[in-house]
Amino acid sequence: MASVICGHCGHDRAEGRCECIPVAFWQRADVREAVARSDVTRIVRLLRARTDLTQEAIANMTGLSQGMVSQMESGKRSLRSPIKKRRALEGLGTPQPVLEYVTHFSGPEVCSETTEVHDLIAYAAQVTMGVVPQTPDRWTSPFTIEAAQVPQRVTMANVEHLEAVTHSLRAADYRYGGGACRDAINAHTAHARRFLTAASENDRVKARLHLALADLHNLAGWTEFDIGGHSTARWHFARALEHAHHAQEPSLSANVLYRMGRLHLHRGLISDALRFFQLGQIAGQNSGCGVTVAILHANEAWAYALTGDPSRALQALGRSQDEFTRTDHTRVPSWARFFGTADLDAMTGVVNASLVELVPRAYNQATTSLTRSLSQRGPEMSRSRAFELAALATAHITGGDTAEGVEAGYAAVDLAERLCSARVIDRLAPLAAAAQAVHTIDAADLVERIATLRTR
Repeated sequence: MASVICGHCGHDRAEGRCECIPVAFWQRADVREAVARSDVTRIVRLLRARTDLTQEAIANMTGLSQGMVSQMESGKRSLRSPIKKRRALEGLGTPQPVLEYVTHFSGPEVCSETTEVHDLIAYAAQVTMGVVPQTPDRWTSPFTIEAAQVPQRVTMANVEHLEAVTHSLRAADYRYGGGACRDAINAHTAHARRFLTAASENDRVKARLHLALADLHNLAGWTEFDIGGHSTARWHFARALEHAHHAQEPSLSANVLYRMGRLHLHRGLISDALRFFQLGQIAGQNSGCGVTVAILHANEAWAYALTGDPSRALQALGRSQDEFTRTDHTRVPSWARFFGTADLDAMTGVVNASLVELVPRAYNQATTSLTRSLSQRGPEMSRSRAFELAALATAHITGGDTAEGVEAGYAAVDLAERLCSARVIDRLAPLAAAAQAVHTIDAADLVERIATLRTR
């Protein structure tokens, strides 16, 4: 922590040497209330009543004149300027003040807009001219943001806005990983859930709102899964399933169940993952959406491949390909549109890559399918590219083509380093195990790079 020198005693607060204001003072309920309101006048009065600080000492700490402190204590004047409030709170060493520029304060001390504008102009001039010391350590202080209001009556336009933001956040998740947008998704989810307390324009809007919330919780769960927050992911998936079921949308219910299965497949709980996939197939069949059913069968195939059951794996994969081919792709719901030809190729490649040691012909199918899926991926699908490169590299190394495998492995690690995704790093473990078994210099270097990435 950077040094913060007390203006009265001259000691470094960061080192705990300043004892001008006892820690217990800030724990009082009346003091906490005054801090929450940025009520410096009230804090000055409490300091004079509850501590041994003189008016001169408080003036030294706050940057105010002794006369101003005296008038604040007597009630003749109050501190109204947001800039001066910020400086005074900072000087007092308040544990959790609003130290950034604040334009709104609760209570009777709200400044006029003219005062706020003039204060901001003055402060902007000081910053621009380099008069204000730069103290980055205080920029991490809590910053209170007022929650956006929700309408008293929810319309279809309101729901469409929620859906549009969810769509944008999903794109960020695909491109940068869950860690890059998790907080934004959580904030959007908290805002969207408040719409449930408002009246809906009609039953059609209410049903659409539940669908939007189901899709949003589904995304929030997927993002938590991506950063390793498995318990929180399960909670979001449960809420998503409830909303989807309430809205009577079996395709979305199936999609949530698919993601539940993927979480547990990643955790190595394959039998549990299969149960989720099989429940999803029931909902998927009820939906009449072939792409939804294809997603469930493809993931079931991967689970069977990981158990070492080539027959069931290839049978489930064949069903997925059949469903995908027969479906009308112009009528696929938004939550299932991600599963296009690239994803079918990717799943075909991943399933076969898991079978290379058991089924010799799986090697050619794995490398061909994964190469084809990668050729269809742009930068907006960086996480998918990382997954597929890792699977391709593993298949090459396991199949005996170490040089090709290491090259693809380096590309996978390069992407993983730029993504905010614990899941991508976890998925490099099979690649590291395959590379470790071949005992070449390049493979050993790849193993070391993956190990370094896993410990960062």
